[in-house]
Amino acid sequence: MTATQTANRTAVAQSLTLDNLVKTYSSRGREEFKAVKGIDLSIEPGELVALLGPSGCGKTTTLRMIAGLETVTSGQIRIGDRTITDLPPGKREVGVGFESYALYPPLSIRENLAYGLKARKVKGAGALVDSIAQRLEMQDLMDLRPAGLSSGQKQRVALARALVRNPPVLLLDEPLSHLDASARQRVRRELKMLQREFGYTTIVVTHDQVEALSLADRLAVMDGGVIQQFGTPDEVFDDPANLFVAGFVGEPQINVVDGVLRRDGDDTVVEIGGGTLKVDVLGVADGTEVKIGIRPQDASIVSGVAGPGQISASVEYFEHLMEFGQAKISVAGGASLLIQTPARDHYRPHDRCALTAPASRIYLFDRESGLRLR
Repeated sequence: MTATQTANRTAVAQSLTLDNLVKTYSSRGREEFKAVKGIDLSIEPGELVALLGPSGCGKTTTLRMIAGLETVTSGQIRIGDRTITDLPPGKREVGVGFESYALYPPLSIRENLAYGLKARKVKGAGALVDSIAQRLEMQDLMDLRPAGLSSGQKQRVALARALVRNPPVLLLDEPLSHLDASARQRVRRELKMLQREFGYTTIVVTHDQVEALSLADRLAVMDGGVIQQFGTPDEVFDDPANLFVAGFVGEPQINVVDGVLRRDGDDTVVEIGGGTLKVDVLGVADGTEVKIGIRPQDASIVSGVAGPGQISASVEYFEHLMEFGQAKISVAGGASLLIQTPARDHYRPHDRCALTAPASRIYLFDRESGLRLR
């Protein structure tokens, strides 16, 4: 195999399966802490999945168990038809990109990238290193040492070192968090192209929803050591399973207000601040107190007095952001909502207005459990 062929070889994508994966931390004199509470996850060969959630939700612990850097309390991990739960990290055939970089200080960047390849006697290691460096715009860094790099440059090197192995399974922990905004966009696009080109089965751990929604084929939204919802970005955004998912995914954040569901003849409505909006919900009893979710992009406001199917409101403040506006409005009863408005519309504080939203885009949640009502 020539150096050029080595640099362009494609990984043999394999599936990754987690069966009831649990991680419990325990120490003498302290109560056990269950960081991961029985995760089931099935990732298709060549698929990119994002583990999305707030700090402390268990996503990095899950990644470290797959990599072999944390012991598994119970459950199984499989790559293809091979169980790797008890294998040491070096025998799992995974590439790992750490948020903490983990670079060798005495070595140049070129030597850092080539170190693992040379240790495994991979032919054409230099050509593969040069190819990845070019794709990630790192050519000018190759002769430097880690101490001479910025945090964003170090993270790019850590990402390149994971990619250069061309593994069948790639694990990335917050791979773009230290990059500035423009570099993050460029590297994010390049990472997606590389993943498609080389066929890595990939897990990306992130707390950044834009990163997750733009990169992932599917995403697992985690909280409290549990996967709250697993689906495509469109499914998670448009059809959230519970109040946590609805609130965590989406920018600006979804509006959540209290209301009461009512049956009005053949229609089903929710009462908000003395007015009503139609909703598409079937199996909820009349008079049920609910949490109502309305995304800022889905609602509309119109100037003047409220008409049928609209709720009276007043403008608290308005921001004109060129491409669109954002209006904070209040309805009777004190509830406030943030609404995204067309660029041509302008409002002033205390302007009278009316709120409306399509029935299909109003989400109802149980007040106690937070589960979606349908």
